[in-house]
Amino acid sequence: MNNNGYPPYQNQPVQGNQQRPYAQQNIRPQNDFPNGFQNGNYPSGDFKPKKKRSFTWQLTKFLLVLILVGAAGVGIYVGKTYLDVAPYTSVFLDGVTVDGIDLGGMTWDEGNTAVRSQIINKLSSWYVRLKSTNGSYKDITAETLNISRDPSDALEAAWAIGHDTSATTRKTIFELQNEIIAANADVKSFSSVEYNADTSVIDNILSALARAAYVEPQDAKMLSFNPESTTEPFTFQEEVVGRTLDAEAIKEKIIGMIDSFESGEVLIETTALYPKTTVADLEKYYTLRSRAVTPIDTSSTDARNENIRIAFEKLNGQIINEGAKLSFNGVVGKRSQTNGFLRAYEYNYGDLVWGIGGGVCQASTTVYLAALKAGMTLGDHTAHSQKVSYTDLGLDATVSDTNGAEKDMSVRNNTGGQIFIAAHVITDPANRKRLLCEVRIYGLDLGDISYDLETEIVEVLQPPSDPVYIDDKEAKYVTFTDEFKIVSQAAEGYVVDTYLVKLQNGVQLSREKLTRSTYPARSQKIYVGVATRY
Repeated sequence: MNNNGYPPYQNQPVQGNQQRPYAQQNIRPQNDFPNGFQNGNYPSGDFKPKKKRSFTWQLTKFLLVLILVGAAGVGIYVGKTYLDVAPYTSVFLDGVTVDGIDLGGMTWDEGNTAVRSQIINKLSSWYVRLKSTNGSYKDITAETLNISRDPSDALEAAWAIGHDTSATTRKTIFELQNEIIAANADVKSFSSVEYNADTSVIDNILSALARAAYVEPQDAKMLSFNPESTTEPFTFQEEVVGRTLDAEAIKEKIIGMIDSFESGEVLIETTALYPKTTVADLEKYYTLRSRAVTPIDTSSTDARNENIRIAFEKLNGQIINEGAKLSFNGVVGKRSQTNGFLRAYEYNYGDLVWGIGGGVCQASTTVYLAALKAGMTLGDHTAHSQKVSYTDLGLDATVSDTNGAEKDMSVRNNTGGQIFIAAHVITDPANRKRLLCEVRIYGLDLGDISYDLETEIVEVLQPPSDPVYIDDKEAKYVTFTDEFKIVSQAAEGYVVDTYLVKLQNGVQLSREKLTRSTYPARSQKIYVGVATRY
């Protein structure tokens, strides 16, 4: 020990960073943070700090003052003050901490070494583990971020309490005594909170993780319509829930752990990116809106049944966009042999006659019924000239492609979404020997809304009393003049109104008149022969 109470520094290698502030100078310890904290190496060399005036000299100075003022009592008081201050001239005061280390009673070198050693230990063991939900992880260390901490300012501030460290603003012994008393009464804490860290490394790591984690959301799509299926006619592409990584939030957590100098894990969780459209959303646009069935008479010929199938094949799978019109004649086309149709009986102004495409009127009627019950808007419509066997009065729709006498059945799609049509000739589940015409219409879900058709006979038309005689020139029924055949009996006619009823949960909301159909009364028809007997 030298004569002023500090350990000798001359001609001795300095271990670590042992320099401290001295009186008469405002000196910060140099080389405060070691280069290469991983291996704990400190620079070495000889330091020649400026000598601080010894305690003996200060005591002598004050004794001279006492002599000059001649105040023996004051001299005794001052001397006692020096005795109070003297024990702390070479050590940190009690109650002074740096980075949580209590430096009370430590010399500058001891405190400096303790604080820096703790920093080195913490830096070497500090980490942030970025852990994914599948268990994989990546560690970020102090070395990764090139983190450094410098406790120099904290150590200087801690040492300044109770010590005269300024060359320009000198503390009196009484000021030092007051600082010592205050320090003993209240803990003075300092921290080396400043650090240098290359946060671009964090950005690069998180950017790579974000790219790897990102999954683009995909909307569900309707891929195809299969009208042959009665259970699942639509095929959908499932939606994809995307994933994204909130890199900024994770970075904020990491920075917080650097600030607090605490190690730990940060869970790398992605956030869901939900698509705009799901299969559940789409299914609302592809539901069964209506189904219409008409029975095919058992007396219907194979050719007639085949004509119905051909018409349905052309209608089956049709998609009508919102606002577009479905024309039966436009879709089915000419009833000709080149278009696949066969010769069969059909009604022509009340008479059954042979014609190409006989039977298509039952197809048009079934589409008509399904379309109206689906809430579509009626366009063209003509009733038959007499009641048909497969539906009630006012619920039929005849069609014709005869030049000059065309009759079409058309409906418009004003439902708010696309309309999809499935049309088939099927076997009656209740009677395997019987065939049915079935038309299913799909589109936007009706919810609790439904549509129904009601008819009302407005007038009954009486038939003429006199029969109609028809010469059977082709001998279709009879040959000779003395022969006759009643082909059809007289029949009443009808005027029928048809209404579209809109219901909600079975309760009527509206009743709209759609059509007025007239079925003329018919006279008795008698065919007579034209040939003379010999």
